[in-house]
Amino acid sequence: VAQLLEQASATCGLQDFGTGFEPGLAVLVDAIRADIPVTADNIQQLSGPILSLLVSRAHSERGWKQRPDCLGQPVRAPLVVTGIPRTGTTALHKLLSMDPQFQGLEQWLLGNPMPRPPRDTWSDNPLFRAAVRNQEGFLEAVPALRVSHEVNADEVDECLNLLAQSFVSHYPSTGFGLPRYDRWWREQDETPSYRRYADNLRLIGADAPGQRWLLKNPGHLTHLEALLAVFPDACIIQTHRDPARCIPSVCALIWPVRCFYQARETDPSVIGPRELELWAWSAERAQRVRESRPDRFLDVRFADFRRDPMAVVRSVYQRFGLELSPGTASRMQAWIADNPQHKHGRHEYDAQRFGLGEAMIHERFADYMRRHDLFER
Repeated sequence: VAQLLEQASATCGLQDFGTGFEPGLAVLVDAIRADIPVTADNIQQLSGPILSLLVSRAHSERGWKQRPDCLGQPVRAPLVVTGIPRTGTTALHKLLSMDPQFQGLEQWLLGNPMPRPPRDTWSDNPLFRAAVRNQEGFLEAVPALRVSHEVNADEVDECLNLLAQSFVSHYPSTGFGLPRYDRWWREQDETPSYRRYADNLRLIGADAPGQRWLLKNPGHLTHLEALLAVFPDACIIQTHRDPARCIPSVCALIWPVRCFYQARETDPSVIGPRELELWAWSAERAQRVRESRPDRFLDVRFADFRRDPMAVVRSVYQRFGLELSPGTASRMQAWIADNPQHKHGRHEYDAQRFGLGEAMIHERFADYMRRHDLFER
């Protein structure tokens, strides 16, 4: 841990990482040592995401000292997209981000939290340029992500990296494969992580305090009670799809990433059972929260979004009292035309390769599928 902190300081030139993250980081480091053969071939890959989170924390701490005024700003009624991964959360999020009434979390600011600079200055910002290089390098190292989940530094991204600043998150274990960390994480309360996340939103939006937030993260599904404790007026869009389609798809997304981090070809069959149980458990937890706060939710089925995305957009705006201007509708139509499904190639996956079968997935998600009418006719 001390070595990681020293290296993160050397990377960003900052020494203050705040407090409260130390237990999670210690558990993570111990789990890596116990669950992964750490060698000269993979130590850089394994250290990289941890260092990025520490650098991100340091930028947050500096930002709050420089702009303490932002911490008193409310985050009112954020529009939040969540759902089991591969259910259309990313496409819906990016489509909604065409509306200038919203502000979102651009990917480069997740690693460098600061008051969002004017967009026309980004190309001259060394932190932005470094984020572009790093993202391109990661896509070159894991080219499968260009097809399954390409992210660009100047576009909105999910909240996961900000939430993971506290090192209480499913993020490390998903990428690395850490059963010991998973067991610890499942017993933790993520409410403190959400409070820090809210302060990061206040920092990044410090110069636009009245602009409504548009947020997205499949992992919110697991911790809706913490999300609503911190943002009680959140407007939550939950996306749905047959889990026999989305669970193997997320496994196929994770496997090349895990091979990269471990610097070896890992066994894909260990990924499926973990993802199946994680997201079934998350859906069950979400349902309990939904039953206590039904007024905060709107359901969107993947099939409906693919068939008529603008009809789904209109239902979102109607449900949460938003105005869809003609100009915004035109921008959204242009985005739809420019981003057809399979734009970068078809994402292929095989459930059996990941230790799964359709009947097994349907059995574990039977109640969820009935509730949201996801059985094929």
